[in-house]
Amino acid sequence: MNENEMLKKLMVDAFEKGLIEAVMAPAATKDSYTYALITKKEDVDKLTPIAPVMQWNGADMLRRITRLKKSERKLLAILRPCEARTYKELVKFNQVNPENIIVLSYDCPGTIHARTYKYQPTGIDELIAEIKKGGKSNKIREACKVCEYPTPIPNVGDIGLGLVNTDSPVFFALSDKGKEFLKAMGIEEGSRNADEWIAMHRKIREEWYEKERIRGGRKGLEEFLSSCLNCHNCKNMCPICFCKECFFEDRTVFDYESTKFFNWADDKDGIRLPTDKALFHIGRLIHMGTSCIGCGLCQQACPMDIPLYRLFGIVGNELQKVFDYKPGVDDAIPPVMDFREDELHEFEGLLGGEE
Repeated sequence: MNENEMLKKLMVDAFEKGLIEAVMAPAATKDSYTYALITKKEDVDKLTPIAPVMQWNGADMLRRITRLKKSERKLLAILRPCEARTYKELVKFNQVNPENIIVLSYDCPGTIHARTYKYQPTGIDELIAEIKKGGKSNKIREACKVCEYPTPIPNVGDIGLGLVNTDSPVFFALSDKGKEFLKAMGIEEGSRNADEWIAMHRKIREEWYEKERIRGGRKGLEEFLSSCLNCHNCKNMCPICFCKECFFEDRTVFDYESTKFFNWADDKDGIRLPTDKALFHIGRLIHMGTSCIGCGLCQQACPMDIPLYRLFGIVGNELQKVFDYKPGVDDAIPPVMDFREDELHEFEGLLGGEE
């Protein structure tokens, strides 16, 4: 029995024991995977709990389901570790109601870019085989290759499924709710040590930070974003961008008289049009940088293949260091929700630079 079949059996048993009344998990489409919500045990076989493609962030789907009202049924949600951390972050923002939801996460083998998968399908068994060897496939997305938290984390979700450094998959509790669920299921908790695997990821991530950092100040940023279409796909796919009204969607905000454009062109020896591309990305960073989970869906959504995660992941990481905050991991509320009048004095008077 492979890992997906093992999870499907868990779902069917949980339905039969009355512990769940619905499941949200990935399911195959013609040439990709999307999230599906089922309410009958007979439909469990339609699911692929551990899928090779991450087309949406599952936490965003839970936000849509519970945004207006808590889940009226006992719902089991299968989420990747980054999605579980997004879920925890969205609960803090009051965007997800966690009542009646049980989150199960697992050692993640990473995911294939959705467009790549469409033309070069890769089975999930191949990706899982690589992590069982203590590595990761070179076919997965950039964000997955440099993931800081590729495994389930205590108090982030409720149940973990360990695949790395164990002879057979093991379930373990991440919360009291998860412990009660496993006990009711008659499943004995197992354990495994994934420290080496996690350390490998973090070493790769540190090297990536230095290698891929955008340099050259404003000019470097403009060059990095030079092919941006201003389509806002990255914003639309970001699970942390949840505002109902967005400043950047009001096109009149960027309406100026011609004099403005000519003056900017005079001052800067010519300007690139439209003028609001960099402002859009910087504005997004200011709004959600401290809560960027690192799912990398912004980069996957870009039709011009701009490696946006190198901007949001690296700048977000620096912002999180400033506030000593790990989104989706720490229990503290997000910095943007916690105004402190007396802080950040070490940055007073700094004007920044071009490097």
